[in-house]
Amino acid sequence: MTKKLEEEFNLPPIEEVTEKETLPTVEETQEVIEEVQGALSISEKINLAFKEVKGLESHEVEMNDIAKKAIDSYEQLMNLGMNVSDMAAGKVFAEASNMLKIALDASDAKTKAKLQQIDLMLKKARIDKGTEAESVQATVFDRNELLKIINTKDSSPE
Repeated sequence: MTKKLEEEFNLPPIEEVTEKETLPTVEETQEVIEEVQGALSISEKINLAFKEVKGLESHEVEMNDIAKKAIDSYEQLMNLGMNVSDMAAGKVFAEASNMLKIALDASDAKTKAKLQQIDLMLKKARIDKGTEAESVQATVFDRNELLKIINTKDSSPE
């Protein structure tokens, strides 16, 4: 039966397909596992940091309220625009479209706030990872020491 299916759907023989499959080595599997675990730990850190961020929930609630009120106003203005004269309807419909824009802006503001917070957390995670991977050595000079170094280089004959 598989031969008929292979011929009908123009598929290669099943023996060829199963022979070509190679299983990943133990080392490759361990590398993938380590990468996934690293990504999960970063994700968990970000989730924990989200809980520490104060004001994000209140901002989200406020933006949801604004969007809901703007959509309600849009619906009322659309109903009003259908019941007024043609001359007045244009202004009413324009204000209705402004209400939709306000609702959209509120939703966008909520999303942008979350994305900015995630971006900051990812940047912090990269910085933390970078400082763990390589320790940077820096020499600290005060202003007078820097001026002495600059003056000695300027006065030295070249």
